[in-house]
Amino acid sequence: MLQRIQTLLLIIVFGAGLAAYFFPIANFFSSHLYTIELGVFGVKEYTEYGIDYPDTVLLPVVLGLITLIAFVTIVLYKRRMVQVRLIRFNMLLNIVYLALIFFFYVPELEKLTQVSADYINEPGIYLSIIAVVFLFLSSRFIMRDEKLIRSADRLR
Repeated sequence: MLQRIQTLLLIIVFGAGLAAYFFPIANFFSSHLYTIELGVFGVKEYTEYGIDYPDTVLLPVVLGLITLIAFVTIVLYKRRMVQVRLIRFNMLLNIVYLALIFFFYVPELEKLTQVSADYINEPGIYLSIIAVVFLFLSSRFIMRDEKLIRSADRLR
C-alpha cells in the first residue's frame, strides 16, 4: 500500500541499501599520494604496495539481509505487528553493519596503513545511518496505525 507514509520510508530504506553497494564507505589518504578505499565488496587500493587487507565478506551479506528485509517488510503491509518486528530486527542488523565498519574493518585498515579514515566525503556511511533513522520513523508510524485500528475496534 503505497499511500502509507511508512511504506514510503521503507522504500527509502530499500533504496539506501541498494545504493550502499555502489558508494565507498571510507577513504584512507596518505601523504605519500596513495589512496585506499573501503567499500562493501572490499578494499580498493590505488597504489602498488600490495598490502594484505582483511576480507570483507560480512559487509555484503549483512547489507543484503538489510535490503531484503526492507523489501519483505514493504510487502507485508497487512500484518503490522510482523512489520514492526522485522523493522526492529532490521535496525539491529543496521547497527551490526555499522559496528562492523567502525569497530572492525576501519581500525584494521588504520593499523595496516598507519593512516586515519575519512568518512566526511563518502556517502556510503551516511546511507546506513539514514536507513536506521527511517526504520525508526516507519516503526513509529506503524505503531500509530496499530493504535488507531485498535481504538476503532474498541468502539464497535
